[in-house]
Amino acid sequence: MSEVTFVQGDTGPPIKATLKQKNDAGALVPVDLTAIGVDMVKFQMRRPDDKRYTVNAAATVVEAATGKVKYEWAANDLDVPGDYQSQWELTYLDGKVQTTEPPNTVTIRRQ
Repeated sequence: MSEVTFVQGDTGPPIKATLKQKNDAGALVPVDLTAIGVDMVKFQMRRPDDKRYTVNAAATVVEAATGKVKYEWAANDLDVPGDYQSQWELTYLDGKVQTTEPPNTVTIRRQ
């Protein structure tokens, strides 16, 4: 799990990730988003004690072959201070959904 900190009211920089999964040998390797037929990637963020997402929006695939993605913050995404859990959700061409594990921590500190 990793942790990223922003200041209340920030709108940048974007949050970036390299999506990874275990290969047959058990090593973590980047997910080749072109090879597995991913139709959409979403960035999701919520408080640990809340089931509702404060952010649940389309992300951008930066480099499909190496699993690099990013999410550009919207105007109000980082307005409420606190700790949040974030994850990435992959929707495949056949409609199946996979969510990254483990969730990461995003901290928004007061201005």
